[in-house]
Amino acid sequence: MKQKTMRQSSALKKTRVNSLGFMLIPLLMASCHARIHEIPDPDEANRVPVTICVNNLNGVDYAQTRAMVDVGQVCSNLSICIYPCEGESFDKIQINQTRDDPSFGTVSQNLTVGTHKIVVVAHNGDKNPTMTNPESIAFGSNTLLKTTDTFCWAGDINVTQQTGTINVSLVRATAMFRLDMTDLQIPDQVCELQFAYKGGSAAVNPFTLEGTTKSNQKESFIVTDHSSKVFEVFTFPRYEEKNGVRNLSQLEITVTAIDIYGNAVKERVLTDVPVTRNRITECSGEFFAGGVLEYTNIGFGGLQVEQDWAGTDPYVLGQ
Repeated sequence: MKQKTMRQSSALKKTRVNSLGFMLIPLLMASCHARIHEIPDPDEANRVPVTICVNNLNGVDYAQTRAMVDVGQVCSNLSICIYPCEGESFDKIQINQTRDDPSFGTVSQNLTVGTHKIVVVAHNGDKNPTMTNPESIAFGSNTLLKTTDTFCWAGDINVTQQTGTINVSLVRATAMFRLDMTDLQIPDQVCELQFAYKGGSAAVNPFTLEGTTKSNQKESFIVTDHSSKVFEVFTFPRYEEKNGVRNLSQLEITVTAIDIYGNAVKERVLTDVPVTRNRITECSGEFFAGGVLEYTNIGFGGLQVEQDWAGTDPYVLGQ
């Protein structure tokens, strides 16, 4: 009996110890949680809320130098990138928005006190640009991430406790090339037009609005309406230096008409095509003169230049 009683006492003691252990677990967890919450985040102590608000786009209308409209009327995508202060180890912050976002055009972030580079890019591309380098915002050279009409703003902002809201207005960084065919219509066998052009850039410095890379760009258009004969492509004009003189680079553009079987049935090569930021270079003429299966080279000359982009530079397509 004593042994049985001793065994019962031992079991009872063990049960009490286990119960006490279970009771201590939540207390220990609560104590740990309390200690964790009491440790301040050193970064948060030096951060302030900052709101970046895109007010409008400046110079949207090619025929007016100071036309200003809401960003959502012209561009479907917006990318805002905030780069860390010098010496900070955290990564850049990139926020991408689409026109469907309720907060399109406005971004709020807690930023550390100090000077940040901030870049804002509005565009109509299918994907977001690569913004690793604040001085070279890169789009693709092909149709997967083509260069579209693009507007930029960039600045070095000294963030303080009083910064609050940063209001920015974006300006156009691109030049447009427009092909305006005067043919009665595009031949029925043509189902696609391909543009391959070099001399411009698919990347831009948002601080200077100049192209930063020498790119071979591509764009294609599926032809469904053979009576629609205007096609537009974009590039970031860049400068080339020769003998100490900086001149705007000119484009070489190859336009190829493709049939349903993938065959090239007409090709034109346009050389020495001048392009200027915030301006349209328009080439008009009978593209399919002589029928299909003809390949010709076309030179540019006798351009008439209007004031600022603010306008269009016309040229008649040669034969």
